Amino acid sequence: MTKTCVGVLLAVALLGCSSDAPPGAAVTKDVTLPDSPLTRLRNVSLIRAGDSFTLAGYDSGQVRWGRLTTAGVLTEEGGFALAQPVVVGPVFGATMKTIPGDQLFAIVVTSSATVSGGYDVSAIVQTVGVPTAAAPVVLATLPTGTNPSTVQIAAGAATSGNVGFAAWGIRVRGISPSYLLLPADAVTAAAPSKFFDESVPVPSWDCLATTSGATGLGFSVVAPNDRDPQTSDFHTAEIDETGSTTSMRYEFTVGVADCHVVAAPGPSGSYVLALQTSNAIDFATYYPPIKLGDPGSVTTQNPVLSASSFGDPLSMPSPAWASPAGGGDISIGLTRAAGPQVFRFTYNAIPRGSPLTLRSEKGQTGPVASWVGPDAVYVTYTDQTKTTPSLVKRYFMRLESPATLP
Repeated sequence: MTKTCVGVLLAVALLGCSSDAPPGAAVTKDVTLPDSPLTRLRNVSLIRAGDSFTLAGYDSGQVRWGRLTTAGVLTEEGGFALAQPVVVGPVFGATMKTIPGDQLFAIVVTSSATVSGGYDVSAIVQTVGVPTAAAPVVLATLPTGTNPSTVQIAAGAATSGNVGFAAWGIRVRGISPSYLLLPADAVTAAAPSKFFDESVPVPSWDCLATTSGATGLGFSVVAPNDRDPQTSDFHTAEIDETGSTTSMRYEFTVGVADCHVVAAPGPSGSYVLALQTSNAIDFATYYPPIKLGDPGSVTTQNPVLSASSFGDPLSMPSPAWASPAGGGDISIGLTRAAGPQVFRFTYNAIPRGSPLTLRSEKGQTGPVASWVGPDAVYVTYTDQTKTTPSLVKRYFMRLESPATLP
């Protein structure tokens, strides 16, 4: 079953911000994770799967992963080497063998073992406590002549940890991305589903990525608006654990730059989105219809944080997460070398509180991985120490944006 909704748009300008106000967000958990090959990785995925997270990353042919509690306790570290040269990926998800989230799977694209000149999209699974990974499970084979630079993949897990998903696509007009739920061992008799109906023109999509949603089984793409190609549409698919899918299209009044867009569900069926354009960091909010059968509406706020706020367009940070905040506000997390920053705004882009800068020893932090929950945001990132020689630390934090500021 597929349900599609389209929003309506408005635009509002940013008003001034007071740096004397208390921060619009608070750190309620701050842990330095123990040093290990996993925690030293610069890029990781933070995947909610059951009552804990899966922390996973990849470097120099080696996948490393572990289970991370919401209190910041890292356990069950493991890993495996990827034997075949990887053309695209890996990206990571989790599923359940015995208990929720006890299996990691890595989605990779490699040269096909069966089709000359083709490529296999495969899942490689490892179970907690098992020293080796299972043999690759081929989910799809891309045809001969596929340009690997046009292939995009995404993966994730249900927040329950019971099942995961993989999505993949060839970024060629007329071809829809495909997706598949992955149970234990990534073995399923189900056939992949299509994101778009290929019996009608498929949008020129890009930016296939995992997206926060109610079930955790969500992914998205960006496409030019069919009426104004200078603006972008954000298409999402939210799958439930039975395979039923709800699709949405959110129309912006601006264009997304370099795939920098993040989103998360808000209260009462709303949806919050943050995006980078060519000259600003903006946000948008989807409001569900008041009457059954009416369309919902999307309000795009532009510009919210102009490029001049950061010096120039080339110095703009990318949005790391968007989340609902108390009292109907929205919080936006930005990846910045000096330390990730959290900005909070009212629904109509009026700043609420001052920005919160997360800690860094000397202003050399790495990319941010985040997970947006109904009452908090969890983030993790690396930081260079002041010691000689410089070392790498990884922090894990819980952030809250209550309705009442301190």
